[in-house]
Amino acid sequence: MTEAVDCSDQPTGRVELGEAIANGWIEFWYQPKIDLRRKHLVGVEALARCRHPELGILLPALFVPGAGEAELTALSEFALASVLSSSERLARLGINMPFAVNIPVSVLVKLSIPELVHAQSARHDQWAGLIIDVTEEQIVTDLALATELTTQLAHVNVKLAIDNFGRGYSSLARLKALPFAELKIDPTLVADCGTDRINAPLCKAVIDLAHNFGSLAVAIGIEKASDAQALTSMGCDIGQGFLLGRPMPEQQFMSLLHQRAAGQGRMLAAAGNG
Repeated sequence: MTEAVDCSDQPTGRVELGEAIANGWIEFWYQPKIDLRRKHLVGVEALARCRHPELGILLPALFVPGAGEAELTALSEFALASVLSSSERLARLGINMPFAVNIPVSVLVKLSIPELVHAQSARHDQWAGLIIDVTEEQIVTDLALATELTTQLAHVNVKLAIDNFGRGYSSLARLKALPFAELKIDPTLVADCGTDRINAPLCKAVIDLAHNFGSLAVAIGIEKASDAQALTSMGCDIGQGFLLGRPMPEQQFMSLLHQRAAGQGRMLAAAGNG
């Protein structure tokens, strides 16, 4: 459960994931996913945070590495419960969009995701679905298992996305056989793609590759307007990054969307009275 962030202002010191879970310090912040062409919100990714009583807000790099499978499973179950609950709350505002969450493949195969989804999403009819981000390295180790997972999850409107794509291309021939919803371009390729002579063609190649696979191309870690403009011109579908929206606590995210929904309601009312 890693992400592209600037850790320069992070406090020093590490926290054990098990301790953080046991003490109720884990929470999930939400980062917008933006349609680069239409410039509007199309989804959201849940990102783990640890609210330590002394160290403050910690990024996953300070509490996830070294965690055992039991702790990662507990974190993943908490993440799923959180995003499904948040999705339901958004639906009450008339806002339906897919939530994304990172889950290691080793944990994913052990979770009863269809049961979790049925228990929560059945409460509203227009559930937009869930996207589970897995890394390229994890998914290609057992392609048959990955295919089985995508088939099983599709029945409950849950899709897989390949996260941090671009760190290695040795698995391309195998990935073409796997149906996935999104191909998320690694931040190292996104950085300076508007000007860098190497990153620019690499980003374009990954975007074209995603479209050839029938998937959406998602650029993560966008921090510069020039890069966002370049990615848009390359045909990239969705963007994430500090330029487009920083991760924020759920209450802040929900408040912003509530204001957005209220604003839309006022515009509709004005149009109806016009």
